[in-house]
Amino acid sequence: MDGVDPQMMGKSKSSFIKEYNHRLFNWLVAFSLVMVVVGRFIIKFILIEIGAWILFIFLETYTRMFWSAESLYYNPVWHFIVATWETLVYSPILDLDRWAIPLGFVVVILVVYWRCYGGRKNGSRWLLPLYNNHKGGTDRPRTD
Repeated sequence: MDGVDPQMMGKSKSSFIKEYNHRLFNWLVAFSLVMVVVGRFIIKFILIEIGAWILFIFLETYTRMFWSAESLYYNPVWHFIVATWETLVYSPILDLDRWAIPLGFVVVILVVYWRCYGGRKNGSRWLLPLYNNHKGGTDRPRTD
């Protein structure tokens, strides 16, 4: 043998898997709350908000009903979620472990552009009101 204790290796592997699952669970809860805010206030798309609320409620109530998040980790649905996550993040086509931050930055810029400039009908191109907005029917400039 090469000096590695198999019992210690098993404990170390078990501890790593438990910590990995716990961190992934916490990130999913945080992601669901962020998507609630994004769906409600930024994109204003009700289906994203509803889906995020469903995910959040499921994650929080499932762990409360079965007394621990560890019981979730042995569920086949959780194994599917972990496998899907690892497939997306460590894909040979696009490694999100490396490209997530630059892609997120581009997506944020596109969403801000879309909210401020895109999709505007009936005149106004700006999301925020400007001073030259002519309310009240007077077209004369301000003199004060």
